[in-house]
Amino acid sequence: MGSRGMNLMRARIKGMLVRRRGRVVGIKALIVFLLILLISILIIMFIMVTDSEEEEVKEIGDIYIPYEYLKKAYTKANEEGISFSRLLTYSAFEANFVPDEYRDRVLSSSLEIIRNRGKMNKYQKNLYDIYSKVFDDLKVGPIPEKKKIYRWNDKEKIWKQEDIVHYNYTSTNDFGAVRTYGGDRTHEGNDLIADMGTPIVSMTDGEITRLGWNEYGGQRIGITSNKGTYFYYAHMDSYADGMIKGKRVKAGEVIGYIGDTGYGPPGTRGKLVPHLHIQIGYKKGGFSKEYSWFNPYDIVKFLDDYRVTLVEKNQ
Repeated sequence: MGSRGMNLMRARIKGMLVRRRGRVVGIKALIVFLLILLISILIIMFIMVTDSEEEEVKEIGDIYIPYEYLKKAYTKANEEGISFSRLLTYSAFEANFVPDEYRDRVLSSSLEIIRNRGKMNKYQKNLYDIYSKVFDDLKVGPIPEKKKIYRWNDKEKIWKQEDIVHYNYTSTNDFGAVRTYGGDRTHEGNDLIADMGTPIVSMTDGEITRLGWNEYGGQRIGITSNKGTYFYYAHMDSYADGMIKGKRVKAGEVIGYIGDTGYGPPGTRGKLVPHLHIQIGYKKGGFSKEYSWFNPYDIVKFLDDYRVTLVEKNQ
C-alpha cells in the first residue's frame, strides 16, 4: 500500500474514532441530563407530599393541646419511659384534635397503641415532627417560682438564708389577638404580665441566635434549642450579665428581666405594661426556611409545675 493509501486509511480511522468519541460524549451528557431530571422530579414530589401532609394537619384542626392534658401525659410518659411527643401525637389523633376530647380515655388508648408498637401513618409522622421540635427540649417555666437570698455569716462560717422572694405572673390565651402597631396584624405569642425587673429564665438549653433591639419586641433575646426550635423573649428591661450572641445557655439560666421596652426606635420605653412576650417557632419538614408559630399559652401553663428556684449569695 502506498503512502497515499496509508494516509487515507489513517484519516478514515481517525474520523471513526472522533465520531465514536462524539457518540460516547453525547451518551454521557444524556445520562447526566436524565439523572438531573430524575433528581429534580423526586425533590418536587417530596415537597408536594410534605406540603400535602402539612395541609392535612391544618385541615384536621388546631394542633395545640390543653395544659391539663399535657401535665397528665408528661407524668405518664415518664412513668412508662416513652417519648412525650410520641404520646402527644397519638393523643391528638385519638382526640380528633378537639380540645374538650383530651380526656383519660384518650390517654389510655394512646398508651395502648404505643405499648402494642403501633406504626404511625404519614400524617401522624408529620405531626410528630412538629411536636418533637416544640416539646422535646422544654424543661422549665420562663418565670422562676422564687429566689432564695443567702448572706455569708462570718462568725459561723456558713451561708444563712436571709430572705425569700416569690414571683408571680398572669396571662390569658391571647395568641392570634389583634395588634395594630405597625399595621393590623395578629399576636403570634403569649404575654405574661409581671412586675418590672422580674427575672426571666430560658425554657430550654440552646444557643442565643438573636440579641438586641427589635422595633416591636424592644430588648429581646432569641434562643434556638437543640431541636432547632426558636424561643423568642421580648420587651426586656435589661439582659442578664454575660448574654451575648452565640452563647450557649442552660434551661433555668437567667437571661434577662421583665420590662416595657419596644414599639419604637432603640430605647423606647413605657408604651407597654411590663410583661414578657414569648413566641415559639418551628420549621416544617426539611426544606422550610420560615418559622411557623406555635401557641405558647398552654405550654407555659404546663411548665408552671416546673418553675425553678433561683439562689443569690451576698457577702
